[in-house]
Amino acid sequence: MLSNTFAVAARIYRQLIGDRRFLALSTLMPLVVLYLFKVFINALPVSLFTDPEMFYVLVTTFIVHFVSYVLCLIVIVRERREETLARMFVNNFSRTDIVLGYLLGYAGLATLQAVLILGGMEYLFHLSYGPGLMLSIFAVIWTLAMISIALGMMISNLAKTEAQVFPFIPLFILPTIFLSGLILPLESLPWSARWISYLIPLTYALEILRPLIEEGTSLFQNFWILIAYGLILLGLASMTLRQRQ
Repeated sequence: MLSNTFAVAARIYRQLIGDRRFLALSTLMPLVVLYLFKVFINALPVSLFTDPEMFYVLVTTFIVHFVSYVLCLIVIVRERREETLARMFVNNFSRTDIVLGYLLGYAGLATLQAVLILGGMEYLFHLSYGPGLMLSIFAVIWTLAMISIALGMMISNLAKTEAQVFPFIPLFILPTIFLSGLILPLESLPWSARWISYLIPLTYALEILRPLIEEGTSLFQNFWILIAYGLILLGLASMTLRQRQ
């Protein structure tokens, strides 16, 4: 099992290194979005934010989450269209081998994105946080990026072509912005919409980051919830993966 998982991951790394344009776009695009966010913030009155630094961190977390999800979503559908997944099934790769292999393969790219965007955030916004807190923030963002990959794999199993994937992008981004607690606290939402919040990965990441930054609580106080969410998504991604859709 592990040999097949590592084989899938190694193929993905070779593919990423060979496709330099995709690699450059996937690493530079989050930095461009972060810079545009900086320009937007500079045009707003400072009085709008009670804690500007925390808001920067939360939006940065969303950027990494969104980019990791979209890239994985599109790539997996392309692999299915090119029958790469079908060939792996023919060669007796199990669904678990494939899902874990993709997760491990894109973990490197997600880690690079998280490091670059955190460095960009520190450079652009000059955060006052110490190394320990920044490391904890990185751990949450990196874990959320892994969950984004699992979510992208699961959603891609519902689509046959790239065209069918595109409706899942606004279906993901809009509820995430409006219902995750990024803009408004969950308590202010009616229950008819609030229950959707508990299906959104970013909700759990924000519930860890806010007390972590405001009160200095331990990273591991609610971290297990994010881990559990990720494991459930991985299981669903494996269960919904099929040779043909």
